[in-house]
Amino acid sequence: MTMANLEKRHLIDNKNLSGESYFTSILHEAYAYGLLNDSEIENIQLQCIKFLAYKSERYNDGESSSIRVEAAESIMKSNLYTIGLYLKSLPDADCAVSELKIGKIPEMYQKGRVLINGKVHSAKHFYIMAKANKVTTLNYTYNATLDEGIGIFFKAYNPDYAAHEVMASIDYQLCNPVTDLTGVEFILKYLENLFIENEFCSYFDAEDIHHLLSGYDEGYKDLLINIFEQVVTATLGRTLANRSVLKLDSLKEEIERLQDELAEDDDYLIALKIRKATEKVLQELRITTLSLHRYIEKSLPRITSSIVNAVRTNTLGKTFVSPTNPDLKPKIQFLSSAKMDDEDYREFINELLICRYSSDKLALIKEKAKSFGDIEDLLFDARLSEEEITSVLDIFRDVEIAELIRRHPFKSSIQAVDLSETEQTLRLYVKSYTDQLTTERQERIFGLVNHLMVDER
Repeated sequence: MTMANLEKRHLIDNKNLSGESYFTSILHEAYAYGLLNDSEIENIQLQCIKFLAYKSERYNDGESSSIRVEAAESIMKSNLYTIGLYLKSLPDADCAVSELKIGKIPEMYQKGRVLINGKVHSAKHFYIMAKANKVTTLNYTYNATLDEGIGIFFKAYNPDYAAHEVMASIDYQLCNPVTDLTGVEFILKYLENLFIENEFCSYFDAEDIHHLLSGYDEGYKDLLINIFEQVVTATLGRTLANRSVLKLDSLKEEIERLQDELAEDDDYLIALKIRKATEKVLQELRITTLSLHRYIEKSLPRITSSIVNAVRTNTLGKTFVSPTNPDLKPKIQFLSSAKMDDEDYREFINELLICRYSSDKLALIKEKAKSFGDIEDLLFDARLSEEEITSVLDIFRDVEIAELIRRHPFKSSIQAVDLSETEQTLRLYVKSYTDQLTTERQERIFGLVNHLMVDER
């Protein structure tokens, strides 16, 4: 009897159980292994339907149990998520199956709701802590997610009828993404991970992190980039170069030397060196927090893969970046001649709008538009096609293209959500235009973008 029970305990593999749909997956596994029979499954399903009718009536304030199909489906998912949360809290899958055999759906649901309340409270606590140890950075997605996006969850989350949903705007990607979780479980785990990432970054000056990310890309503020991963990678580079990790700067010569040294090692040896370097980083920074140790350990495969790939492709300088202080770079002053007055500009635009042929429009623009500002304005106002805009951009010199990119940088659909449709369209056309230029000219233009200083007079 004892042996049989031991064998039964190992029938359900936790790897086959879904974190998002735990209730449904455990029913499936229990039935597949004969732990629940047809009659028991039917009883559970009938209880779920009756409980859905009860919840639907509550949803309609007791007036009727008749609701839209979409709403009923959402409430059912919410119910099953909440029950699954309770079952997941039990010691193991066998205990969960036993509870399904003898327990009542409404009682299991209520126990799950208590757990949800506790997790919402914990999530609020971690949200406060994550904002308290927030990295001071220019990165848009990081700031938008932490300052506003996650806050939406605590205002919009409906644990009674939509417990399974993640009502938040989260664009910032963690080094270790949260997978197979939803609802409050997702938010709580995301905030726990973000707090840990912030904790590691707090060992370094915000200015040093800014210079590091600027070395990666001076436009990092608009990138979907993980700050923690960049900082950890930089500390590993410093350690591999036998330098202190208290600062994040790495010299180009050191990186070149590391490239030559690591290129002679096989992948296993490189991974071993990285692991030893990680231990040194933790020791030098005197990091004793177990959760941070574990998080860095979990991050190592991803970071190690990036470093090994960089060594094999001779691009280690793009992984172990040299910090840059953008404020110390020489600036090029961009001056534009005066724009035409409002009345003349309106007449000019009206002429363009009635032009039938693109060639006539281009000739008119060359004749009358004498300033960068006028041409920039007409790109919005003259209702030009992409082909016509391309012809107009051909008029510009490199510095003027650079200034246009600086003012209207391309952003992903996620980042560009607050832009007008015309602004999004112009940015897309400018990007398409620059993409078809030669590599040499692209490098020249983007080099100018980083050095432009505009006279705002």
